[in-house]
Amino acid sequence: MMDRPQTADEWFVRLNSGLPASPEDDAAFRLWLSEDPLNEKAYRDCQMRWMQLGAIGQSPEILARRASALKAAAGTHSRRDWLRWAGGGVAAAVTAGVVYAGFAPSRAWAKYATGVGQRLTVPLSDGSELTLAPLSRVRARFADGKRTIELQDGQIFVRAARKTTPLTVKAGACTISGSGCQLQVTLDAGKAEVLVADGGAKVTAQGGRTRQLWSGQKLDGDMATARVQAVDVRVATEWRMGRLVFSDQPLSEVVADFNRYSVEQFTIADPSLGTLRLSGSFRYDGVEDFPQALESVLGLSVEPDGANRWRITSR
Repeated sequence: MMDRPQTADEWFVRLNSGLPASPEDDAAFRLWLSEDPLNEKAYRDCQMRWMQLGAIGQSPEILARRASALKAAAGTHSRRDWLRWAGGGVAAAVTAGVVYAGFAPSRAWAKYATGVGQRLTVPLSDGSELTLAPLSRVRARFADGKRTIELQDGQIFVRAARKTTPLTVKAGACTISGSGCQLQVTLDAGKAEVLVADGGAKVTAQGGRTRQLWSGQKLDGDMATARVQAVDVRVATEWRMGRLVFSDQPLSEVVADFNRYSVEQFTIADPSLGTLRLSGSFRYDGVEDFPQALESVLGLSVEPDGANRWRITSR
């Protein structure tokens, strides 16, 4: 007979190992969740245990001790050692990778939020799925035959289950609706961006103008006047796998994006270095490959500048 708690623990460890989940693992996990409602409950129980451990790890006393230990060790360890320690500290204090939480139908709004470096995946009661990027805030309500998600800030990826009633996502002044589609919605400084990863969705701007988007198409900025753009869906949605992809972008933009997603924070000591351009794919829930690229590709230096903070300088 299956040991449900043990299986839930095994899935949690696999999905939160810091490595991207394979499509096969992702499909197998969703199948296991769907086989029995008690499977989802067991996974949520496991998640809560780790979240409680994370709360302990983030207490002021623990953080102060960790910062003191890192400072004391600064003179005896290499930058690579520092990065390994930082990554380990984050893994112990914050549940990294994909975290799953349940959602039940309710007339009240359910609220979800993520901090720096955190992702949250929420299986919804209608079979849909919602993933929050770091530093995102969402509220959702499935009641009275309506399926509504409101993005208040940040970025989400939605797998909308195929139903007669479309799922609606509200972001700023625009409304996106679709069924049986996959879409990514970003809201930054009140401006929305909509990307359809699969299927089709209708975007309605303030004033009533409607645009239809299909797989691989994106709208951003002023939804009433913006042009539809073609995008590489894999690159644009790679953050769900714990990676950020850049193509010949200024270092200032790369660091700004990295800081949004990662617990580790980087600053550029000399603003002139921000014009250097960088391409590559980097994990944001691990901090080794990004600094290594700055050093080996751009010839820069990355040194510790406090707890979870790094300073980028020229050599």
